Amino acid sequence: MSLPEVYGFLFTVCCSPEPVDTAEWIGVVFNGEDPAYKSDEKKTKIEAALLEVFAEVDAQLQTDEPQLPEWIEVLQPAEENFGDEALLAFWADGFFDGVDWLEDVWNSSLDEEGKQVWDTAVKTLAYFSHRDAARELSDKVGDTLISKHKLAETRLAGLANAMATYARMGRTLALGFANTRPHVREIKLGRNDLCFCGSGKKYKKCCMNL
Repeated sequence: MSLPEVYGFLFTVCCSPEPVDTAEWIGVVFNGEDPAYKSDEKKTKIEAALLEVFAEVDAQLQTDEPQLPEWIEVLQPAEENFGDEALLAFWADGFFDGVDWLEDVWNSSLDEEGKQVWDTAVKTLAYFSHRDAARELSDKVGDTLISKHKLAETRLAGLANAMATYARMGRTLALGFANTRPHVREIKLGRNDLCFCGSGKKYKKCCMNL
C-alpha cells in the first residue's frame, strides 16, 4: 500500500466495532505477503512507522469531526479526485480495502437500519476510489439519475460528515462489544434529519433511497 492508502485503510481499522490484532492489519498492509525485511532493524523501523500512523489516525477519531491528513489535497473541480495521482483517490482505495476486509465484522454488529446508514457512509467515503467494486457502488439505481459532475460534488461535500458518521458508529459499537450487542438505533439518522451528504435535503428524500 502507498502512504495515502495506509491512512485510508487504518481509518477503517481504527473504526472497527471489534478490536483488530496489530499483526493482522500489518499483514494486510503488505497484501498478505512476507515483507522480507532486510534486517531486524529495518523491520523495527517500518513497523514503528506504521504504528505511528495508526496512533495518528486513532487520535483523529477521538474527535467529533475527524479529518483527512492535511497533506491529502482535495482537488477542484470534484472530478479531479478520480485522477491517477489524486491523493484522495488513494486514500479511498485504502478505505475500500479496509471495508472489504472488515465487512463481516460490521454485518454481524449492525441491524438493518444501522446497515443502511453504514452503507451510505461507505458510498461517500469510497466514491473516488480506483477500485472497480467501489466504482460499482455509484452505478446503483438512484445514482444514475444524477450527473457525474453533480454526484461528485455532492459526495465531496459530504465527505467530512460521512467520516464523522462512520467513526461515531464504530466507537459506539466498540463500546458495547465486550458486553452486549449495541443498540444501533441510537446512532442512525432520522428520516427528517438533514442528510449527511451535504445536499441540504432531508435524509428520507436523499441518500436514504440510494
